[in-house]
Amino acid sequence: MSAAYLNRLCLLVLSLGVSAAATVHGQTLPATEAQQAVEHEAGESPLCDPDLIDGTFTFANQPAGEQTVSLHLQNKSNTACRLHGEPGPSFAVDSHSMGVASCWLCDQNNTPPPAAERESGNQILLAPGERAKLELHWASTGESCQWADWVDFYVQWSKQTAYLFIPSDWPMHICSAVKSAGYRAEENSPSIGDVKGGALRVSVMPTTVYSDEHAMLHVELTNSVAQPPGCASLYTVLQAPSILTRLDPLPTIDSISLPSYTPEQIKEDKERSWPSWKNDFLRRCWIASGQASADADIRASELANVTHIEWRTAPAPGENPVFLTATTHFSVLDVDVLAPNWGEPVEGIRAGLSIDRASFTLGERVPLHLRWENVNAAMPLAQGECKEPEPDMEIQDSQHHVVRTIPIEPICMMSHGWGPFTIQKGKAQRTFVELTASHPTRPRRPFYPEVLVDLPGPGVYYFVSVWSPRVLEPPDAEAAKTPRVGDPGRFGKVYATARSQPVRVEFAPGNKP
Repeated sequence: MSAAYLNRLCLLVLSLGVSAAATVHGQTLPATEAQQAVEHEAGESPLCDPDLIDGTFTFANQPAGEQTVSLHLQNKSNTACRLHGEPGPSFAVDSHSMGVASCWLCDQNNTPPPAAERESGNQILLAPGERAKLELHWASTGESCQWADWVDFYVQWSKQTAYLFIPSDWPMHICSAVKSAGYRAEENSPSIGDVKGGALRVSVMPTTVYSDEHAMLHVELTNSVAQPPGCASLYTVLQAPSILTRLDPLPTIDSISLPSYTPEQIKEDKERSWPSWKNDFLRRCWIASGQASADADIRASELANVTHIEWRTAPAPGENPVFLTATTHFSVLDVDVLAPNWGEPVEGIRAGLSIDRASFTLGERVPLHLRWENVNAAMPLAQGECKEPEPDMEIQDSQHHVVRTIPIEPICMMSHGWGPFTIQKGKAQRTFVELTASHPTRPRRPFYPEVLVDLPGPGVYYFVSVWSPRVLEPPDAEAAKTPRVGDPGRFGKVYATARSQPVRVEFAPGNKP
């Protein structure tokens, strides 16, 4: 056999082998390419913009011996995007932060993966409208534990954001690292706390709300929901670039105080060192057993950012609570669109008054926006730590005779007794108060800027804001030479009195109690 023949035979065999290999590879290539295409698409899709991710929360003492907080996330944008990376927990207790370890994508032995970036739970691709869930859990029993009041979960998507979780009377007891299996498609995730939409009806009073006002939220169940005995609770989910996303308790008007009523609360009372003001061990029951509706006072500045209302039922023993949710959008108007009704300046000061509308019923609350300004007073003017003195409210009859003068006292929860200080020139100030004439049609709210006045009867009245600031007297002769904004001093004599334009208000007869 010649060498040339052997060479030709070897080349033929080699050619057949390459052809066979190419055939085998060609049969499996489509599946491989499909998987690579999915990974490539996820890799190429942008990280999600937190401002376009709608979030809600659920939480429960599940599974046994653990506590779980679930973040429910929906892509509200028009393009696909990725949720990616580990959320960093930051807990706080008694207003002090505390460190808690995190175990991202750990296995059952609490061992982290060698390459978390490659794990499927480290990211998820969300098409427009799709949902994902991120569950974070920790052991609630153990030898080394910490109590916590709230927690921030920080994530870095297209920009850093945080999900602030503030539970109401649900003590967090952390006895391990915070663990998570990562992002999961919502429909494929086991549920910790069932979520039911369409079960709540939410309304707000008044229907037109201005930015410095308060509003009343009315929440009621729309169908029969089995509520286990015990206290339910109400929450708002707020979202805005300035406040990120947060779950806040929504205190109700008719809540009651009770001794600790869950096993976790009782355990917390025994083990936690409470401050002296909380040693009565009383808790708030926001929604009592069998109650199908609730009312809550809320600031307009918060109302504008409410995206969801959540009603959490009391959990039955051994079962998860049910979260009844309503998606909301409330319009809040800028108070400065109302006519300020400034009066003529007097000695460099002026007063103004805005009222939402011109007609009310006796017993109905009248929103008043009192305004005042040191335009260019010849002497330094004094105001206290809580902006006092604020303007008084003068009520005149239809003939402009004064029938009532009502002093307006600011509600100041954190007064330290500082001041008085200089009132800055050229900076208009404003406060909000509600006036109720005759018998109120709704119950009064605690710590709320509300005054009651008994008018002679229905008819036309004129409201006038009257401001009489006092001169700021320096504490000593040396400081009097160079008064500056913020210099402490003493209240002196009345500098001058400024009045707003009279604002006409008509009252119709109301229902007698």
